[in-house]
Formats: sequence, structure tokens, C-alpha cells
Amino acid sequence: MATALRSQRPTPPDSRSDHLTNRLAPRRKASSRSAYSVTPVAHSGRSPKLPLATVSVLSTQPTVRKLPAAPPLPKWLRLLMQAQRGSLIVTFALIVTTLVVYGGTVYMQQLWTKEYRKLKTMQRSERQMLAASEVLKNQIIQQAESPNSGLVTKTPQHTLVLESSPLRTVKPAAIPIVIKAETSTNEPPLGY
Repeated sequence: MATALRSQRPTPPDSRSDHLTNRLAPRRKASSRSAYSVTPVAHSGRSPKLPLATVSVLSTQPTVRKLPAAPPLPKWLRLLMQAQRGSLIVTFALIVTTLVVYGGTVYMQQLWTKEYRKLKTMQRSERQMLAASEVLKNQIIQQAESPNSGLVTKTPQHTLVLESSPLRTVKPAAIPIVIKAETSTNEPPLGY
């Protein structure tokens, strides 16, 4: 039959039993109290290359320990934690305010730049129109001074003097007098 061999000391890494033990045994966790061990079994049958394994359970009942209650925090530590929460809220509010002010400033600068460009364009147009107006006035004066324009120079002989008309008296307008006809209160109105 088969005999179980239990090894207490580690086996070399190149042996077949260690390979089989690593594949069949679950890994131990630090918090678990149950442990399994795999013991290779020699088989006296036909194929000695394939060793069999038996799993023996050392302990199957995990024990649960109750954690100790956390001691209350000191007052100074609680105050520091509350100060940290408060400073986080204040920091968040300051960041939001900073972003809003920055966005408003950038928007106002862009708007101001746009309006300033408009102002400069309008001032340039005004200067160009004034220059064009003066050029036209100069051309008209030059045309008027030329001898073949047909215009006469201004002299006191060519001045026309108009006399003012005599003052007229204004008669007051007659105010029409409206006579109100008496209406009888006994008769109902004819319609609405």
C-alpha cells in the first residue's frame, strides 16, 4: 500500500514534492489561523513518477479576536482636525473666488481691447473725414477764385440790403362760447 511521508524540514527547490506542495497547498495569510500541510505519498504501483499527496488539516476553526476600542482622541488633536477641515473649506472658497475674479478680469480685458480698437478705428475715420472735408473746401475755394468760374467777387456794390417789414399788431382771437343744452333726466339714454 501507500505510505505517507511527512517532512518537517524544507525540501530542495528542484524536487518534485516541493513543486507538488506549492501547487496543492493554499498560501498562508497572516490573519488566518487555519493551516494546511501537504505530505507527499509514495506510490508502490506502476508509475513511480507521479507522487500522490494527502492533505492533513491542522486546525479548521478560525479564531476571531475582538479589536480593542480606539481610545478617544485628545482635545487638541480634535481641534487640529476641525481646523484642517475649516482650512480646506476656506481654501476651496478662495480658489473658486480667485478663478471667478481671474475669469472676470480676462473677460473685461478682452472686452476693453475690443472696444478700444473700435474707438481707434472711429477716431481714424473721423480724422480722415475731417481731412477730406478740408480738401473739398479747399477745392471749392480754388474753383471760386478762378476767373472763368462765373462767380463775382464780394464787393460793397454787389451787397443787397433788405429792409425789415413794419410791425403788425396782433388782434386777439375770439373765444367761441359754447351753450350747453339742457338734457332731461327723466328720459333713459337711447343706447350704449
